[in-house]
Amino acid sequence: MAKVKAFRGLRYNQEEIKKISNVIAPPYDVINSEQQKELMNSSQYNVVHIDFNDGKGDEKYKISMNTLNHWIENNILALDDKESLYPYLQEFEYKGKEYKRIGLIGLVKIHEFKDKIILPHEETFSGPKEDRLKLLRACKTNLSPIFGVYDNNDKKIDNIINEFLKSNQPIVEARSTDGILNKIWQISDSEIINKIEENFNDKEILIADGHHRYETSLNYMNEVKTKESEYAMFYLSGTNQDGLLINPTHRILQNVNGIKDIIKSISNSFIVSEHSDEIIEDKLGPNEFFIISESEKVKLLCQIKDSDEKRFYSMSVYAVQDLIIDKFKNNYDELDFFKSLEDAKSSISENSLGIILPKFVPDDIMKVVLNDDKMPQKSTYFYPKVATGVLFNRLY
Repeated sequence: MAKVKAFRGLRYNQEEIKKISNVIAPPYDVINSEQQKELMNSSQYNVVHIDFNDGKGDEKYKISMNTLNHWIENNILALDDKESLYPYLQEFEYKGKEYKRIGLIGLVKIHEFKDKIILPHEETFSGPKEDRLKLLRACKTNLSPIFGVYDNNDKKIDNIINEFLKSNQPIVEARSTDGILNKIWQISDSEIINKIEENFNDKEILIADGHHRYETSLNYMNEVKTKESEYAMFYLSGTNQDGLLINPTHRILQNVNGIKDIIKSISNSFIVSEHSDEIIEDKLGPNEFFIISESEKVKLLCQIKDSDEKRFYSMSVYAVQDLIIDKFKNNYDELDFFKSLEDAKSSISENSLGIILPKFVPDDIMKVVLNDDKMPQKSTYFYPKVATGVLFNRLY
């Protein structure tokens, strides 16, 4: 099963970088152009200068490589002396409630998906994989951890980590731009490391976030065939904790032709009722979703028909993909994805059709994975994201 091991983390030298909050960033795929500029301006050493710079074409990968090498040569980034595992705690507020999520950053041995040790749950796009592979070739470094989850019902790994945290202080404490407090500890005691590594031996790891980066690491390993490339840096979090939030990614069809006909088809394919209350995703069941049309002045609550429950795993994201997005792909110009409900609703115009999806729980996703299937692209949004820049892993 999964093989997890310690590594010598490459990280910001806090004698040179006094405020780590200024140099970390969200994952590249959730940063818009305005945020990119703000992060680059926050510090000349912000990780976006490497992970998501504003260079043109393939020149940006050369910029990333030169920047990374410059930081290492000038001791902005320093390699830890000992192989370590790194507990990672995030403290955050979501919809008025306080949460904590604990995980662990370490290396995980890369496997082909057919081995059923590392489990994907979403389809991927070719564009981001090509981009990330070019960046990995240039930098030969994992710049951010892949987010994986595992079954922690036995609490063995949790207990070891929590016992360590009781008597040790974090080595890094930084608040990211979204207000989340990130704390990193370092476990370099070989006895504790061995216990943690052993307890992963009977576990599978589900990729929560970072499917493109994992497939990139797999392609890179097959390309360069080095020992270092056989492992990728992961953030590993147990599924059984309140701080693991799995939000939906809402869909908006833009510049739609024949909205009235699409709504008629939806009414025939689903159990549909008009909805006059506020649109709140938290109130949706896993087999439900909302349709919003400004031009038709309707808000519809839709539910999968009983006859389709098994076919779509009782999950509306599957039914929406098959019976709306794919079925009417010639009726719209663009499909937009939104993590925020408010952003999704504000983007709906006279010529668009809004699809508001429900939240997920880990069991929803495992139903799909255990059936050797994948969810549609951009189905889930695990929150909070793991910050980029807290740790790096050299592959040379």
